[in-house]
Amino acid sequence: MTQPTPAPASGPSRRAVVTALGALPLAGAIGPALAASPARAAASALPAPVAHWAFDEGAGTTAADSSGHGRTLTLADGAKWGAAKSGVAALDVSAGGNASASGPVVDTSRSFSVAAWVRLTGTTGYQTFVSVDGLAVSGFYLQLRDDTGAFAFTRLPSDSTSANGGAGVAGAASAPVTGVWYHLLGVDDTAAGVIRLYVNGVLEGEVPYTGGWRATGATAVGRGLFGGARVDQARALIDDVQVFDIALTATDAAALAGVPVDSTQPLLTVDSTQPGPQVSTELGGIFFEDINHSGEGGLYAELVNNRSFMAAATPLHWSATGTATLAVDTAQPLNSALTQSLRVTAKAAGDGVANEGYWGIPVRPSTAYRASLYAKSADSTGKLTVAIVGTDGKVHATGATGPLTGSWRKCELTLRTAADAPTTTNARLVVTTSVPGTLWLSQVSLFPPTYKGRKNGLRIDLMEKLAALEPKFLRFPGGNYLEGNVIADRFDWKKTIGPVEQRPGHHNSAWGYWSTDGLGLPEYLQMTEDLGCMPLLCVYAGYSLQGAHVTGDALKPFVQGAVDQIEYITGPTTSTWGARRAADGHPKPFPLKYVEIGNEDWFDKSGSYEERYAAFHDAIKARFPALKLIATTPVASRPYDLIDEHYYQSPSAFQAGSHKYDRRDRNSPKVFVGEWASQEGRPTPDLNAALGDASWIAGIIRNSDQVLMESYAPLFSHVRDNTWATNLIAYDALTSYNSPSYYAQQLLLTRRGTVVLPTAVRALPGINVVTTHDPGARRIYLAVVNTGGTARKTTVTLQGVARTDASAAVTVLAGAHLQATNTLTDPLAVVPRGRTVDAVAPTFTATFAPYSVTVLEVHTA
Repeated sequence: MTQPTPAPASGPSRRAVVTALGALPLAGAIGPALAASPARAAASALPAPVAHWAFDEGAGTTAADSSGHGRTLTLADGAKWGAAKSGVAALDVSAGGNASASGPVVDTSRSFSVAAWVRLTGTTGYQTFVSVDGLAVSGFYLQLRDDTGAFAFTRLPSDSTSANGGAGVAGAASAPVTGVWYHLLGVDDTAAGVIRLYVNGVLEGEVPYTGGWRATGATAVGRGLFGGARVDQARALIDDVQVFDIALTATDAAALAGVPVDSTQPLLTVDSTQPGPQVSTELGGIFFEDINHSGEGGLYAELVNNRSFMAAATPLHWSATGTATLAVDTAQPLNSALTQSLRVTAKAAGDGVANEGYWGIPVRPSTAYRASLYAKSADSTGKLTVAIVGTDGKVHATGATGPLTGSWRKCELTLRTAADAPTTTNARLVVTTSVPGTLWLSQVSLFPPTYKGRKNGLRIDLMEKLAALEPKFLRFPGGNYLEGNVIADRFDWKKTIGPVEQRPGHHNSAWGYWSTDGLGLPEYLQMTEDLGCMPLLCVYAGYSLQGAHVTGDALKPFVQGAVDQIEYITGPTTSTWGARRAADGHPKPFPLKYVEIGNEDWFDKSGSYEERYAAFHDAIKARFPALKLIATTPVASRPYDLIDEHYYQSPSAFQAGSHKYDRRDRNSPKVFVGEWASQEGRPTPDLNAALGDASWIAGIIRNSDQVLMESYAPLFSHVRDNTWATNLIAYDALTSYNSPSYYAQQLLLTRRGTVVLPTAVRALPGINVVTTHDPGARRIYLAVVNTGGTARKTTVTLQGVARTDASAAVTVLAGAHLQATNTLTDPLAVVPRGRTVDAVAPTFTATFAPYSVTVLEVHTA
């Protein structure tokens, strides 16, 4: 069964708990820890169960109900007796089978609790230990989940497989192992509107849930129900199953597990004496592909839409002004690359053309714009006026060319707006002629000021936002944009170098618009230099999205193209392609460490990636043996340095998945998580998605020995072309804003140490933690993500730390509700806020606000 990972249900308990000092969760909440009271035994008195199976028969085909309610279980389908946790025997379903009783033993529409001892013999797949059948699904699952690898108490919102969006999953914080007895207790507390999971008496999962419904089918031990079928076979020994018709308490949970109550209280312990892996210095990259007008109309600062007239057979995004008529002309090419021009037939002076830009031309006061165009006239007379004109007809900036001739002439102008010009996108670029006649235009361009003043440059505000992330690498140029829907629409790098007017452009078929390739290979490389990060090059590997793929001798030109591309990037000026790079304005080679062969080649159902990867591997390693190669799906015939894994999941899946790599085989290939993002919020993530993203990042940092690199995706979206819903940064023609996820990643990735410190968390459900240490600066960074709607108070112990400064810096990202987000009109609704807190010590108390990401920086003496 593939059971979905649902988002937490909505309900009253989702309301934020507001502290006296608002969104700063540690304000007033840190102080010296109180001395722990002596451990006391859990209370011995427990409510009477409505069903209790001790499985002490050890023989036969039935298990008696010792509660006195006569709910006898019948063993079936290969279930047998096994070694007990206590008493004579346990139910053994490790090789299949289950035990069931007719009818439900409890009303699942009311508060109830279910407990069992479980010893796993396998840790993969969905495994249900106790359940009550509905018609289509179980009323509850006390289970091991396949998507998280951890124990959980799960309730679906109705007796249906199609209504899982409001499900509740109270999940454990870590993965179990085989051969160990665990006590599990699931509690549905309808009065509090939550479900809880206790493991060995400790509260490990707690989420809102108000969708209780009554299951009326059989009670089962060792399997569940989904889609009307018996599924989720447990592979375990199960003992001492008890069901209660009330919501048990934390004290009850400790008593059932046989542990002292004090041993189940919240605790967060950092062990500085046993440092873990070094934090990968390459974590925190960015991935760019031209999606949602991320390049054209986005990061690439060109303001004219369809500047080369190559996008279509009609003058797309252009319109006539006055009495002019327009047509795309293939008989008057500018050159062999730009084979279409715009023919303008002006019937009167002042006639011309206007370009709408990318949902408007942005106007700002006191701004210099760089305009350029190629033009010629059939009559060799007249001049052109180039102006930025408001939709109300007001001219904001203007300039004039010299006389046109019968040959193509490049005209360059500077258009300056006045100090009193408006800030608006309600404008167009207008080109008009001084005399009637026929003229042709090509490569009509308008650039605002660009980042670091680059001539063919990038948008300032978007580059500043990327720089603030302190990226370690840039993965480019895609993504699906690299492959194209068909081979002809791939990113053909050799057509993206040289002067922009000699780049033909191509159809961005993956995302549905034209790319001028003004943002080409030289610009990507310059971008890495301007951001101070290294390039991570993705090369086209002979597969396109609609299934076309190339093998054998036909693949050789693509392999050679990749080798040439690497030479363009890294080669000396004495090499063929190094000389081309120098001719493009950058004599110094760029550093290159990683090359990724293809993109998401698991979609290639032909199985050709094995052959294609081998061909690229052999050619690249023969010429550039020091380069590290990244495979996009596992291959057997050749080695790879990293495997690229992509994850697009719900926030709750990422919150639970924080521990995914904790249980990874340490001898497996190292990982590059090249694309990932919680899918909630449009056009950018909301706070709930940010909490999922922060949980995921915490897990990646914690496992820096396995995951060496990661990059979120997609990076950008124009608010007017939000094809892919959830993106890190959004903008219109004038302004931009960062999402809560942007700030969550910035917080965790720029405030971190150099080595991971082991951190144990107890009885803090919804909390994901990673602690790092910078020994040189004597600073410990405690990063805590609270995904729940309840403030979590705990004792924090820094083992091995003798003294700390009494005050510490704390930075918090938080919001009043999970759907809190940022917008163009309210870009700072959810942003990190920092302050200093006092009373810090090697042992102190802390309270982490609901729905928050916190980084506490403790300076050790």
